Amino acid sequence: MSRTNDDYSGTISRRHVLRLTGVSGAAALAGCTGGSSSDGGGSGGDSSSGDGSASGTGVADITLTGATNEGVPANMHLNPMATQNYDWTAGNHIFERFAAYNFSTQEFEMAGLEDWSFDDQTVTLTIREDLKWDTGDHVTADDVITQFKLMEKTEATLWDFTDSVAKGEDDKTVVLTLSRPSNPEIIKHTLANSDLRIHGYQPVYNEFLDQDAAAVQQFEWEEDVHGNGPFKFDSKSNQAWTLTRNEHFYDADNINFSTYELLSRGDNSALQQGLMGGELDVVSSLFVPPTIAGNLPETVEEVTLPANWGYGVIFNHNDEHFGKRAVRQAVAHVINRQQVADNAGPRTKRPAPKVTGIAPADQESWLGDAYDSFESYGPNATQSEEATALLEEAGYSKSNGTWQDGDGNALGGSYMTPAGWSDWTTATNTVVDQLNAFGFDFEINSIPTSDFYSAYTESNFAIGAFYWMPGGARSSFPYFPLRWQLNNPDIGGGHNFEETEYTIPAMSGSGEMTINPFEEIRTVATTQDEAQVRETVQRVAWHSNQNLPILALVEKQDQSWLTSDGWDIPPADDAARGVKWPSHWLPKQGKLNPSNQ
Repeated sequence: MSRTNDDYSGTISRRHVLRLTGVSGAAALAGCTGGSSSDGGGSGGDSSSGDGSASGTGVADITLTGATNEGVPANMHLNPMATQNYDWTAGNHIFERFAAYNFSTQEFEMAGLEDWSFDDQTVTLTIREDLKWDTGDHVTADDVITQFKLMEKTEATLWDFTDSVAKGEDDKTVVLTLSRPSNPEIIKHTLANSDLRIHGYQPVYNEFLDQDAAAVQQFEWEEDVHGNGPFKFDSKSNQAWTLTRNEHFYDADNINFSTYELLSRGDNSALQQGLMGGELDVVSSLFVPPTIAGNLPETVEEVTLPANWGYGVIFNHNDEHFGKRAVRQAVAHVINRQQVADNAGPRTKRPAPKVTGIAPADQESWLGDAYDSFESYGPNATQSEEATALLEEAGYSKSNGTWQDGDGNALGGSYMTPAGWSDWTTATNTVVDQLNAFGFDFEINSIPTSDFYSAYTESNFAIGAFYWMPGGARSSFPYFPLRWQLNNPDIGGGHNFEETEYTIPAMSGSGEMTINPFEEIRTVATTQDEAQVRETVQRVAWHSNQNLPILALVEKQDQSWLTSDGWDIPPADDAARGVKWPSHWLPKQGKLNPSNQ
């Protein structure tokens, strides 16, 4: 970040001193060191005027410095449909999104769309009247239709429920005809996916409409790149992407600095050092352990956001022991989820308050008055008595401190975990220590990620570590995590949870209920009545709570980073910080700008 001497009023910020004294040489390579109006210095964009603004426009010739670890920018491109070598970090600044989910308010916010409406099997999308490409041309319905038609070729999620797409009543309206009535929340989360951006610039993409999907999936967009987001492509090198303020962006007036630089950084250590040394102003997403976070400058501020993803226990439901509900429930009672979170990362891990299959932040709002009736399995304690009663009733007994089956075989075996996932290694050590202290007999089997997924896909396991939600904003809508836990598409259903009816205790009273959770959760996708959706979600969540297709333990908190050294950032209670990612979202809200501008 650089300023003119006039802006400093005789003072020099800590960040400027660090850069000038060589704390980080990479800052100089990326043009992040400052210069005055007299020496022609600056960070890109127009030349600086005497008042510190670019060409007297009121836009300061200042650079906000972030980073990308997607790859060396010179080797990357900006076609989101060609996922290999596409830089998502750069693209998400250049292309505007349709809408965004705010984790603070638990509501959607419009972005490139002005509105969306739902009527049985029709979805009408209204593009902002003032959404323009950086050429000054309007983003039209035809641009979006071109993109959607190419998404059909590439089998994007949108076409799981869409039958056709057409222009509406004007050049800013797009109409999706659905293949069946669909729940609006599913469509909203699909369109608000943080990586789905409006990028279908017709002069570039029209030629692919008559070609196979492979053509657009192999196209590397590097020349004449045009976006519609708050920043536009300027240049790229081995060291960085250089983006400049898009004067045609609808909220350009909220952005009063000229340049956004994304330095190329290969790993977490380099990003952490960038924050430590004052080289980076923002980092979109970065895990920083407590020991390092505690030593960051006071001006570096952490923003935590739900990952809707986290460490859990997966069972092979065909296993002779862990295929038994009583054994799975015993495991749940033994594990102290709070201790797992504390050991694996007290700043970035949170225990699931109830084992429901629903994201922790959303449990009470979705379960309502039924919340208290859900079994907690002791989130912050080992419930030995409950676990003992379950195992004894299932025919197991304890001998010399170890639980055994009727043939004298120890209850335990190999507990799988992915090698190299450091926080998961700690979590697994904690879980296995707790289980073995109770009387199970487990050995940790740490294997490479590729073999780890293969073993689960091939059902070559009995029990192990696995994430319990698919992640992202969509997991805030219970349909997605509840359905995912039953099908587990990431391992091809290798946990062998059978699609059938299950008899479990009733949600109220002393009786029983029968439920096919697969059938019930599927109905949510085509149900538009909110009360009926809520009732179905509660029933399927109750099934997960009682039958444990997967055991939810802790949720990960994503960490995003901002600095107040030379930048005005919103206070911790500002809801604008609740959209992923703050470094993308805040500048266009006018809530991340140079101080004293």
